[in-house]
Formats: sequence, structure tokens, C-alpha cells
Amino acid sequence: MRPFFDRFILSFPIRFLKQYPYAWIVLVAVWPRSPFFAALLLMVVVIGLLALRWQSAAWISHVRRQYADGDGKFYVDRPSVPWRRAVRNTAFLIMGSILIAYLLNGQFRLTFWQFLIMIVGFTILYEDTHLFGSEVTYIITAPGIAIRFVPGHMDYRLFLHFKEISRIEQRNYQQSLDTDLFARTRDVKTGLLMIPKDPKGFTNRIDKLFIAPNDLENFMKQLPYGFG
Repeated sequence: MRPFFDRFILSFPIRFLKQYPYAWIVLVAVWPRSPFFAALLLMVVVIGLLALRWQSAAWISHVRRQYADGDGKFYVDRPSVPWRRAVRNTAFLIMGSILIAYLLNGQFRLTFWQFLIMIVGFTILYEDTHLFGSEVTYIITAPGIAIRFVPGHMDYRLFLHFKEISRIEQRNYQQSLDTDLFARTRDVKTGLLMIPKDPKGFTNRIDKLFIAPNDLENFMKQLPYGFG
């Protein structure tokens, strides 16, 4: 049954699952007048959050079954949230929200606190990747590297076989038209550049690919001989 449920949640596009933040707006607006309806909307928000977590775990489980069944190599690297940046961005968000809530106080029969909670909550839920960085997961298996990258309201799921990769170089990131960056933040400094054997690139949309594992040294140790 586990594979069925994994395929089920993976079939939903991120854009569909990320609609739950709109329920937050209505929740805050109706809470004083209809707590029961607000509680139902809160359930929608919680289900949306759990669905996103479930989808992330389901993808990892799916990759394990496909490429590392049994005791095969399976190394997972999930870059952590850049908390300094997250705190800074959230502070700016709160300050801006306070100003907007003050200006809108009393409009639509909503209070200052309702506007403040509404704006801050919706932005954190809907624009989470701008505040906390893009969700990204790298997995090394025996046949290749799996990558899931969620920069916003869509996700990229790749599996690059080692036989497709010409070489993997450790270097500092430099923005380039022929290089895609799949990393937690765009201000990453050091990472790995993957260069394809095919002159046309890895896919129609991806030529070279730059990734930034959380534990770069250990990640490189997990690569096959000739790549690390």
C-alpha cells in the first residue's frame, strides 16, 4: 500500500497544494464571528502543510524503491534553512505588515490585529521559499543522483545517471546562461558543478547543473570513484 499512497500524493502538483494559504485569510476574517467555520478552515491549513511534508517524504521513499531497493547506496542531503536570512526577512515582513495593518485598521470590519495576523500568516505560508529558501533534496544512489527542487509553486524532480555525467567539479558559483542553480538560496558560494556528457545538456531545459549540498565534504565522499 505504501507505493500506492506515495504515487497518490506525488500526483498532486505543488501549485495545487499551495492554495491552502488562502484559507488562512478567510480564517482570520471570520474567527470572531464564526469560530466553528474558522476551525474548519484551520483544518484545511493544517492538511495543506502536512500534504507538503508528506509529498517530500513520499518522493524520498519513491527514489529508494526505484534506485536503492534493499541495502543499496542511499545518501540523503537536505540543505538546512538559512536562519539568519530567514530571521532578517521575517523581521522586514512584520514591520511592513504592522504599517499596512495600521493603515487598514477598521476596513472591512477587521481590526489591526486581524490584518496583521492575516498578512504575516499568509505571506509565510504562501511565500515561504522567499523567506526561508527553496526546499531542495539531493540523494546519491548507486546508479546516479536524484534531485528534488522546489523554488516556489512548482517542483523539479530529476534523476541523473552517472553515465550521463561527464564530470563533477567543486567550485564557486558563478551565474551563467548555460548553468541552472538548484540550491537552497541563490547567494550560495561553494558547491558542485555537474557537466553532462551530451553536448545538448541533461534535458531540453537543463544544460549544466550547479548544486550546493549542506555537507559538501561528506557528499563528495559518497560519489563513485572518478567523480568525488
